[in-house]
Amino acid sequence: MLRLPTTALALIYLSVSAFAQAQDSAAGFPQKPLRIIVSSAPGGGQDLTTRPIAQKLSETLGVPVVVDNRGGASGIIAMDVTRQASPDGYTLLAAATSMILMGVTHKVPYDIRNAFDPLVQMTSQPYLLVVHPAVPVATPKEFIAYAKSKPGTLTYGTSGPGSLHNLGMELFQSITGIKLIHVPYKGSGPALIDLLAGQIQLMFTSTTSGVSLVKGGRLKALAVTSRGRLPVLPELPTLSETVAPGYELGNNYYLLAPAGTPKPVLKRLNGEISRIANSGEVREKFAAEGATPAPPMSVEVFREVYSREVMKWAQFTKNMKADQ
Repeated sequence: MLRLPTTALALIYLSVSAFAQAQDSAAGFPQKPLRIIVSSAPGGGQDLTTRPIAQKLSETLGVPVVVDNRGGASGIIAMDVTRQASPDGYTLLAAATSMILMGVTHKVPYDIRNAFDPLVQMTSQPYLLVVHPAVPVATPKEFIAYAKSKPGTLTYGTSGPGSLHNLGMELFQSITGIKLIHVPYKGSGPALIDLLAGQIQLMFTSTTSGVSLVKGGRLKALAVTSRGRLPVLPELPTLSETVAPGYELGNNYYLLAPAGTPKPVLKRLNGEISRIANSGEVREKFAAEGATPAPPMSVEVFREVYSREVMKWAQFTKNMKADQ
């Protein structure tokens, strides 16, 4: 009869025990409310995307799913809160491409690829170039001419220095030769409020937060930043086809978890959230706002997609520095 050494038996026991605990973590999950930390103020695209998913997820899991807005510092505040939370699946981070920019530009003292477990992508969407109705332009070409006649006087809002809104507008200025003044906010929501009030003149805003304001006549949309036109606003030209050849800017909304969250919990949340984003009224809501739900993908596949995004934006920021 084969007798295994005591050490080998102990290792086998620990492995089996760890596997059983991992299975139990998914089987008994969740047992208390979940919290999704949104790295922007209420009213921004990230917030408006997360809330319907949180509501449906609460119905599916049978526990409250609370949206906790922690805007400021271009998302770093929310990142830090999530990174320090227990890796048990009860605290998630709703993040956008701007969070990746904070990582690749070393605005945080840690590697975002190691600090968070990629969970799921919710949507992708382009930006709208919107202006206050009082700005006397109706087309991208008219806007460029107007901006050049008033160099250094028109103001644009963003969710903070180094955000995608900010870098995207800086790139737009470098291509078109205009000069604008940057006004940073704690989120795109507060920036939109000031734009509606006429305190600033323009901004890039996600289709999620901008389409209804444009259709309601509260803002004027001059162009979209995607490569092709939007089905929800088919008459709206792209910047690429008008005043900025080759220009394209898009944003993705993700959910991440603190590093070390049990894989069975990640897999369950991934499946539920992907199903919610791609079904029924939630999908229809996103489509009406010019957003595209991300196709369902496993945690493992999404991790690879997320890693490629990090590398892409690292190269993007490197190229921008070289052009300056």
